[in-house]
Amino acid sequence: MSIQFTRLALSNWRNFRSVELELQERMFVVGPNAAGKTNLLDALKFLRDVAKPKGGLATALDERVGFTHLRSLHARFNSELKVAVTVNVDGVIWEYELALNGSKTRPFRVEREVVRRGDQVLLDRPDADDSKDARRLEQTHLEQVTQNAKFRALADALASTVFVHVVPQVVKSVQMRDVLRDAPGSDFIEQLAGLPNKKQKGALRRLEKLLKFAVPQFDELRVMRDKRSGTPHLEAKYAHWRPQGSWQSEREFSDGTVRLIGLLWAILEGKAPLVLEEPELSLHEGIVQTLPQLLHSAARRHRRQMFVSTHAMNMLADPGIDPREVIVLEPTDQETVAKLGSEIPEFVSAARSGLPLSELVGARTRPYRVSQLPLPLVAEP
Repeated sequence: MSIQFTRLALSNWRNFRSVELELQERMFVVGPNAAGKTNLLDALKFLRDVAKPKGGLATALDERVGFTHLRSLHARFNSELKVAVTVNVDGVIWEYELALNGSKTRPFRVEREVVRRGDQVLLDRPDADDSKDARRLEQTHLEQVTQNAKFRALADALASTVFVHVVPQVVKSVQMRDVLRDAPGSDFIEQLAGLPNKKQKGALRRLEKLLKFAVPQFDELRVMRDKRSGTPHLEAKYAHWRPQGSWQSEREFSDGTVRLIGLLWAILEGKAPLVLEEPELSLHEGIVQTLPQLLHSAARRHRRQMFVSTHAMNMLADPGIDPREVIVLEPTDQETVAKLGSEIPEFVSAARSGLPLSELVGARTRPYRVSQLPLPLVAEP
């Protein structure tokens, strides 16, 4: 299944009052701390959580501490929360819109749910049945297999989006591997171990080929299970002065190596849209600078859409990055404004001149008073 989000529209979503973005195959989300990079991409995760098996609207809201915590604090006269997307699924254009409302004293409800396939409207709620039973508006039709048969392809596409934020401490600790809600993708060792033998060997060979360019003395990967507990472990062989080299388990890997392997696995495996949160953490800047090209190659090879939130300006040092691929978040007193780089004249001029966007993005997202950060310490007696 080929899936690409082509449009994202939000109203009163977290710290965004209004967002309307055209999306490309590869997108970079940039902005200062607390600007809302995670919040913006959480809109896609929210739809994933509503549509996925064993998910649903109530569960998705509970995971975000309820509807009133999800709705923007800047919402005033119009308190309706809306998430809308346009998705290309195997060449078919789908549109999905979900609007919610509610309060601390009144339970949340579906204010509007619309599904379009091309020019055809397949769902438009509330409908006559909803008016007879108001409790029906506590659920979406997206999450119900008895109701979404006409747009099952859309529901499956929304449910397939993959989110990855590899946390080395979770990967290295067997006891922590179940704590994955805030560390999605950190179970990549279990994913590798669960592959059939032939597919596992193929996946390990692909990872090895890339790791040899980035990790000194790295030679080979293998998956081994603990003989007593059956817990899978990832082991790497390093070539050095010993004739046979030496093997280390993931518990002995550096944090950067753990994250790099997890990211490469996430990028290389699968075709569903992939969201990477700050992949630059723990990685050398030389590796970070190559990630956009790696994402581009993987996206082209697998026709896979990639979203990246980042603070690393060297991530944008590749002059091949189009301003349309960059979402710039700018906090104001009233909300966070989301703009495409193509809406910023200096970004367009730089791209036309073949210049990288990294310095422009850095200057635009740098907190304007950050240079004063050391002053209070200097002033102390």
